Amino acid sequence: MNDSAQPNPHKPLLLADLSSPETRELLPRIELVLIPVGAHEQHGPNIAVSTDTVSADALCRAAAGLLGPRVAVAPAIPWGISWHHMAFPGTITLRPATLIALLEDIVDSLYAHGVDRFLVVNGHGGNSAVLTAAVEQIKYETGVPLIAAIFGYALIAEQARQLLPPEGIGHGGADEAALVLAVEPHKGKPHAAAGPELTGLQTESAALLRAYGGLLARPYHEVTRNGITGDASSATAEIGRQILDGSARRLAEIVEVLLRETAAAEGGGASPNPKAS
Repeated sequence: MNDSAQPNPHKPLLLADLSSPETRELLPRIELVLIPVGAHEQHGPNIAVSTDTVSADALCRAAAGLLGPRVAVAPAIPWGISWHHMAFPGTITLRPATLIALLEDIVDSLYAHGVDRFLVVNGHGGNSAVLTAAVEQIKYETGVPLIAAIFGYALIAEQARQLLPPEGIGHGGADEAALVLAVEPHKGKPHAAAGPELTGLQTESAALLRAYGGLLARPYHEVTRNGITGDASSATAEIGRQILDGSARRLAEIVEVLLRETAAAEGGGASPNPKAS
């Protein structure tokens, strides 16, 4: 069993909590920075619009707590690509170029201070294509030794499928609601919980395209009348804690592999960072 699976986790190292002198002192020991990316979009009546940011940030903090201060967490990017939810009030969406530019500037700034390994942890499916383009562009333009992205919600859903009924998994469903109840319970809305009201439109088209790595671009109100695709009625804070624990442990294991193989590719040591002073 590796260190990431051990009990008694550390307090996560959050860049936002450090002073500039503290940051300078800790930088030489930071091997990787996790960058949570979320969204500000409707999740129906069941949970708050910040759900994807809450889950991405909580996942990063929990994994960093397992890994110790060699892994730090950057402030979460709280907006994403949510144009398809704009028919529902409360949603804020970015243009793809805006999200790419935000991530580029964050990485470039930290790279200038000496951080050269980054993992983007994405909490929202609508961000995935743009973040793939972003990390490839950043790698091409900067040559940073490690820039990668992972769909954090996939880790959450993997754990949730072991704890919740199939109908509970989905947008605004019990998988997302349980984690919110565990981390920021005031953002859960169990008093207003409702099941999905699916339209049934273009379901076969969407499934076929997904099966072959594609996507049917359509606004979400054409998928569901009330903005959700999962039933949140089975969500509890305890299940949310179990989901977060399991997904954080898996993320920590993945980070361990990334760090080990990056070090091996660099010849067993850190590669020079020309931007670091």
